[in-house]
Amino acid sequence: MDVKYRRYDPQENQYYDPIPPNDVWGKFLSMRFVQRPAFYKDLETSEQELVRKEVQRIKYFRKNFETQLLSPSRSLALSDSLADSRARWRKAARARCIQELAACKVEMAKSSGNDPLLQRRYSILTKVAAWGSKEDAKLQEDLDPERYIPDLDQQPSNMEDNPKEPNFGYNGWVIVFEKGKGGVTMEHPLCHGKFPNQKISIQQMLYNKSQTPLKRTEDKKQLRYFHLPANNMKWVEEAISRYYGENLPVFDAHKVLKTNAQRLLKHELWRGQQRGGVGAPVHSRHIGSRCSLVPSAPSSAASTKPEVAAESKDIALFMPYLHWEIEQRLRRMAEVVREATRTKEKENEEVRLRRRLSSFVNEDGSGRKQSSKFPEVASDWRIKSRSQAAPNTRRERSWKPQSSLAQYLWHVAKLFEIIDEAADERHIMEHLHSSPPLHMRRTIDQYYYPTVEDSSQRDQDQVVCRGTRSKNDPDAMARVVMVDQLWLWILDDNTIISSFPRRWGRNKPDASATHRGIRDHLGKIDSSQINNIYDLALIIIDECSKVFFDRTKPIDQRPEVIDIFGSAISNTAEMKTVSYERFGRDVHTMNTQASLETVDGITRRWLNISFEWSILMNAQRIIDELQIMQEIFTKQITVMRDFLKALENIKAVQGPDENGESLQAKTKAQLREVLDIKQQQSGIIEAKAASKSAEQAVLQGRSIMVFTVVTIFFLPLSFFSSVFGMNALELNGSSSPLHLTHELKYMFGLSSIVIFLALAFAFSEWIRTVFVLTFRLPYAYLAYWTDLDHIRLKWRYSPSALRRIERAKLEKLWQRSELRRAEKFRKRSGNIKQGPEVTNREVLSQSRRRFWNWKVRRDSELA
Repeated sequence: MDVKYRRYDPQENQYYDPIPPNDVWGKFLSMRFVQRPAFYKDLETSEQELVRKEVQRIKYFRKNFETQLLSPSRSLALSDSLADSRARWRKAARARCIQELAACKVEMAKSSGNDPLLQRRYSILTKVAAWGSKEDAKLQEDLDPERYIPDLDQQPSNMEDNPKEPNFGYNGWVIVFEKGKGGVTMEHPLCHGKFPNQKISIQQMLYNKSQTPLKRTEDKKQLRYFHLPANNMKWVEEAISRYYGENLPVFDAHKVLKTNAQRLLKHELWRGQQRGGVGAPVHSRHIGSRCSLVPSAPSSAASTKPEVAAESKDIALFMPYLHWEIEQRLRRMAEVVREATRTKEKENEEVRLRRRLSSFVNEDGSGRKQSSKFPEVASDWRIKSRSQAAPNTRRERSWKPQSSLAQYLWHVAKLFEIIDEAADERHIMEHLHSSPPLHMRRTIDQYYYPTVEDSSQRDQDQVVCRGTRSKNDPDAMARVVMVDQLWLWILDDNTIISSFPRRWGRNKPDASATHRGIRDHLGKIDSSQINNIYDLALIIIDECSKVFFDRTKPIDQRPEVIDIFGSAISNTAEMKTVSYERFGRDVHTMNTQASLETVDGITRRWLNISFEWSILMNAQRIIDELQIMQEIFTKQITVMRDFLKALENIKAVQGPDENGESLQAKTKAQLREVLDIKQQQSGIIEAKAASKSAEQAVLQGRSIMVFTVVTIFFLPLSFFSSVFGMNALELNGSSSPLHLTHELKYMFGLSSIVIFLALAFAFSEWIRTVFVLTFRLPYAYLAYWTDLDHIRLKWRYSPSALRRIERAKLEKLWQRSELRRAEKFRKRSGNIKQGPEVTNREVLSQSRRRFWNWKVRRDSELA
């Protein structure tokens, strides 16, 4: 059903969204309650099924969180608080609208009823005044989704999601292309929506073995793309098993590869590439970036065409890319991860305790009876502690709403937040510590420092986070740079299975959402642009690599990274200039004012380097983040080169090189932008180095001043002690041979000569030249008459020349020894038929080979 979306139309008394949602569920939510029944009846059967499942999901989560407390200090559940605040708001609004309705009637009488805004206001006040009446109660009952959406309370069938089973609330995506037609909608009972926004629940895709559309097909005209919205290794293993129509095998490195899923996800290409094992932080988990060729599993076509099986190969690709997340949502995700980790640690502790207690068993069985009771007590204690600690996971804000409407909207927002994050929280609690585990999204610092337990402080100090956090705007949402993983498999030249995470919560997908960008791109392209499965793979990789920097997308919450880094660099340069200007003013003040107090105050202020230290830290933070981004881009380029090499090895693919080169050029262009920012930052680094050198010069000047003061104290003392310690006739009597006057003449005379010569050599270039000529001219005459220059130029006794001489001498000695050994051997054997020249040539070649082998062994031993 098509609806024209525009702004408020007074004649129709209706508000329209200027940016319409692109799916049926979004349109259903954007409508007023009175319009939803008619809208639902006009939908197609598949669209009605989609709306019914979403309403069932919301109903399940609301029922599941009926006992959820808003805070530990409140005894009333959140759902009850919501109903109470709604009743109080409706009561207060009805009491106030009676007075406003009378005033509105007077205004309408003055305007003769021609003002559309007054008419709309009168209509609203009339409806509010009717709240609490029997007609209003009946209207509320009629607007209940259970009245016009049938079978909301029925038990789920095999084709419907079960809320009690894992993975409830998660949907995958299906996109299908047909050669010559372009994008088409897959006609399947488990898929909902239309191209390119077709959804399928994870439960049905992975666990409905008989009806899942994720099955192997030999139709090469149809290109299929299935997407999993999380880096869940268990989901991937289930998806590959469903594709080959197999049960989930045991993925063990020591077992023989029996199934096709085991061959595709063999240890060295899958679990063996996982980083961050037992004992490491959760955010350290990731798959090493690479692109590998894997032989395709045999199919029915391979039996009739063996050459197809020989040439067919699959591709497995793992690549990091940059994305973003809101800081508050990232904080809540970290809280859920910590809660899941604590729960797992408690369960492991209980298991260890059970094993220890079960080992203490008495012969009469008393010990066995006691050991069977304690685990129940421990389990009950764990359940009670979790139920009591659950409300504490929601921190109560210091701000509290005052009016009844504000309280009602606040409770609605809190309940929406809980329902919005319920699927992600449940997913983390179920799969974070399973085997194989779930890989969480990582911040840029968690990516570069994987062993750091808590990186929350470093995440808040990110350049992008500080750039998007506004002190003047309390409602500004700070964003954090994230590093996500793209897992992609190309199977049988007609199917792609990808896996990368989404942002936290079931939020409205914005233009910078990764899979939203892929769907928008595929929905706009022409049918001629997708000729094979590799063109589709290149589009997916291209969107993942550029989604964080694409300026062509509409403005949304995505941070403008280039602008933020440019602004941060400019601010740092400005602060550097302020620091230099302040230093220059202080130097000018010290030179113009002779007051010791002023100089001392400036000196003490120089000792406080907190301002300069903050500038240095900001500059270093910018450099670190740019280097991390550069490393990620380098890995992307490396993966793309391996991908292009893999395409070259696949003979059946025609013309993928141009697309690959264009994608590589785009990635390099993004890398050049980051390098340009780093070049702008080089000026800041030089300034910091100059500032540090100035600080060191000041410290050295103070040290020299201290030495000067010490010298001033001890120089007169040493002089007089030397004078009175001399053996002079005036000081020691008749036993001294010289008078004091003679000794002083010798002492000052010789000292004056030495000081004069030292100063002359230090400050007179003419004296230095005369001294050099005094020694160089005799050496030149001696070299001329004795031919020393010819000998020196002829032999050139450098280290390399000596090594060459050594090598030649050793080679001659080896040849002589080999010839002597060969001559002795011929004399003993009596073999003299061959000529001496041929024999000597062969012996010399063997000798040369032995010599070089010995030389290599000796050099390696010396090294």
